[in-house]
Amino acid sequence: MLAGCSPSTSGDPKPQTTTSAAPESTGSSVPTVAFPKRPQELKLEGIPDACSVLTTEQQEELGIDNAKPGTQDVVKGKDSPACSFRANSRPLYSYEVALVANEGVGYWEGSGNLDVAQKTVSGYGAYEVRLAGTTTGDCALAIDVAEGQQFFISFFPIGDGFTQEQMCQNVVKGAELALTTLQTLK
Repeated sequence: MLAGCSPSTSGDPKPQTTTSAAPESTGSSVPTVAFPKRPQELKLEGIPDACSVLTTEQQEELGIDNAKPGTQDVVKGKDSPACSFRANSRPLYSYEVALVANEGVGYWEGSGNLDVAQKTVSGYGAYEVRLAGTTTGDCALAIDVAEGQQFFISFFPIGDGFTQEQMCQNVVKGAELALTTLQTLK
């Protein structure tokens, strides 16, 4: 998952919003910018296996050949159900997903060492989150799926082989597929 710090950065990591008129962190899980109305509220609690967000067919479409369930500390030091989907062909890459039921996307607003840009994915408001000053690490999306909840997905290259644009295109594709599945899991 997105670590929040680069090796050359010290101190307490805080997200930075790169949308226009970026507000300081509100301490709220509600975004301070206008997000589109959710097409459907997708409550994340009760989904015990984060690996279920991508079907076998969707994993094949993304080139995934290994899914490993676990937990991730995405926000506020609390573990969320997570899954690591890995492609073992060249170039190597993974999709990391987390079902964050304890904090909404407003968490990503504020100052710090992250570049945060407002996006829309399959009709849902989202923030694209990347480490500031890098174009080689990853691309992640925090998607506003329910009040005070977010679906977090990132695309990580393992080694070389992807531009920043390709990483962000891949994470959007993975997010769109997962959002389709999430609508069927309740």
